[in-house]
Amino acid sequence: MYISVSDVAEKFNISKRRVQFLCEQGRIEGAKRMSGVWLIPADVQKPTDARRKITVPENQSSLFDDPYKIKEEKLSIAQVCELLSISQATVKNWIRLGKLKTTSNSETFDKKYIEELILEIKSGKDSRLKSRRNKKSISGKIVYKDYIKNSHNREVVEDILNSCGQITEDELRLILANFALQLYQQAGGIVISDDLLIEGKSNITSNEIFNDLIRDLLGDIDVNKITLANIQIALNSKVQLVPSEDTLGFAYVSLRDLSHRKQNGAYYTPEKTVNTLIGKLKSCVNTQNKILCDPCCGTGNFLIGLVGSGVKIENLYGQDIDEISILITRINMFLLDNSITKEQLYSQFVCGDTLSNTFSRKFSVVLGNPPWGYDFSKEETAYLTDNYITAKNKGMESYDLFIEKGMAMLEEDGYLAYVLPEAILNVNSHQQARELIVKNTAFRFVNYLGNAFSGVQCPAIILGIQKGYHGETKGCRIELNNKEFIINKNRELDETSFSFNVSDEEYDCLRVISSVQNAKYLANNAKFALGIVTGNNKKYITKEKADGMEVILKGSDIFRYAMKETDNYIHFAPEKFQQVAPTEMYRAKEKLLYRFIAEVPVFTYDNQQTLSLNSCNILIPQIEDMDIKYVLAILNSSVAAYFINKKYNSVKLLRSHIESLPIPMISAEKQNDIIKRVDNIINSNESISGLYEELDNEIMNIYSLSEMQRKTIHSALSGKNLFLFK
Repeated sequence: MYISVSDVAEKFNISKRRVQFLCEQGRIEGAKRMSGVWLIPADVQKPTDARRKITVPENQSSLFDDPYKIKEEKLSIAQVCELLSISQATVKNWIRLGKLKTTSNSETFDKKYIEELILEIKSGKDSRLKSRRNKKSISGKIVYKDYIKNSHNREVVEDILNSCGQITEDELRLILANFALQLYQQAGGIVISDDLLIEGKSNITSNEIFNDLIRDLLGDIDVNKITLANIQIALNSKVQLVPSEDTLGFAYVSLRDLSHRKQNGAYYTPEKTVNTLIGKLKSCVNTQNKILCDPCCGTGNFLIGLVGSGVKIENLYGQDIDEISILITRINMFLLDNSITKEQLYSQFVCGDTLSNTFSRKFSVVLGNPPWGYDFSKEETAYLTDNYITAKNKGMESYDLFIEKGMAMLEEDGYLAYVLPEAILNVNSHQQARELIVKNTAFRFVNYLGNAFSGVQCPAIILGIQKGYHGETKGCRIELNNKEFIINKNRELDETSFSFNVSDEEYDCLRVISSVQNAKYLANNAKFALGIVTGNNKKYITKEKADGMEVILKGSDIFRYAMKETDNYIHFAPEKFQQVAPTEMYRAKEKLLYRFIAEVPVFTYDNQQTLSLNSCNILIPQIEDMDIKYVLAILNSSVAAYFINKKYNSVKLLRSHIESLPIPMISAEKQNDIIKRVDNIINSNESISGLYEELDNEIMNIYSLSEMQRKTIHSALSGKNLFLFK
């Protein structure tokens, strides 16, 4: 039996982010990750705390000194939202729950109070943002250990992180210039004197092009005005040249402030993923004499990988909005081939916003890892809305825009290969991007990577498409869970969701389910509600029942057709909670409760007006002439589990997933037979596995599934927990 990260966080009395971190380190025994979600054994024991305490330097400057430049002594709600990177709804909830204190007029905040709060969050004394998914206001440094393989260089950067205090941008530039000189010398270049860099001299090497690259990296900083004590260990450190690895980029992304990376949507791609993408690309197209571009190249790790695969540097182009990243890219390219001209370096690898102004030429291949969740300004949003189809949705997503831009940058029959969140395949907000892809390209390869980025709970894919076609899937190569297969015939793609994680046989089975006759849908025919979000479970939920308190269920208390006894009690006071549904949803005469996170859909029936938390959500079907228990049987069936698992490949059960399931309308007589079987399961005091199998077989009859299709479903669900209580 598995429980969620939230349940473990409450059980251990630690943050959800801490639980995820322990899982990633392998310190929670039996934990496994599926579709980006950690599933943890219910009997898990809390590991010992091996964390090293980190202190904030006493001379740390105010966070308002440079980044915010706020002169007012009273801050508005909008300003606090921006500083903390949270929504106005969250601010208002925090005020109501006493987590934020306003001034006497209840509409503003004292500047010093907010400044101290941010410093506490930054130092770790206040953890309220650490468990939030949006961590834009969390600062810090982290080693991207899977970005490179060389253990020596990883240890060097880790030692710097552990030894140095806050590193300013000027200090970071100096560290990077020092490392660049070391790599240049190891590559055979002549460094006149190591001391010239610290002395602020410009003719450091015998090569004027490389001197220019170092000057650009140092910018207009005055080396003589930098106090070297804080970074002396870094300046004394020695890195090793590994031509196939982005050593400078590794140092940069690890030493740069974490909040900056998150605001720019920067998730730097591990070498393994880079090489996988390039390998898949080369299986489709001969890249040797093609012109290729990475429109968001960062420090150039994809370009390095292409050079390693035999592509000439003169055939490569790269652009990035981050200045230091492009400066490093140029150095990386020069280190790989010192015959490259200055004109090529500065015209083919440029700093700028690809979405607004990029190269005028077309490319045979556009590839890379576009930013995820970039934080656009109001001005940028206005421009993008006017110029991009995929910017029409509220809350535009940067990687959708880069798909659209990448396709526009391609020549006819050109290839686009991107690392993207798996959400691009099925989340509603990305439908416009999917429509563009189907209208203008053919699918050539899709690799399901799982969680490819350390510390990022977001399953990723590699998507390879070819311009000039109309959604063809025949010949597309799929890799999933170390298995590989080819789609042998074109599929009728539904832009609401792309299902590439299924073989031809599995796709045929999905098609039969989708085309069942007399189908009804819960979309627009049901009420959905989130379980209660208290805002502070420790405060409101107790293990002992007192006067006026009642049982409240978690997702882990729900099983198919049953709920276990729980000792979680709450006093129902909606006005005190952070988020609640209308009371009538909890008090409905009949309703279905379901787990938000599980390997398969898990629903149970409730006619006792039982309360539930947000890991246990509510569904009230309202399809005319369709009984709620018949709907329950369908949702708990292997057919539903197969359909949702293959269509969405997620252990999170979203409302849109449930609404998309076709539910056959059958006669009242047949429904009554199903209802009797459901009641037998609910009321049985013995093992219900046999009863469940009989009902499940009857549901397959209703969907008119062949024997082969039934075997396909059983095979796909083999080994998954059925969540039967008895």
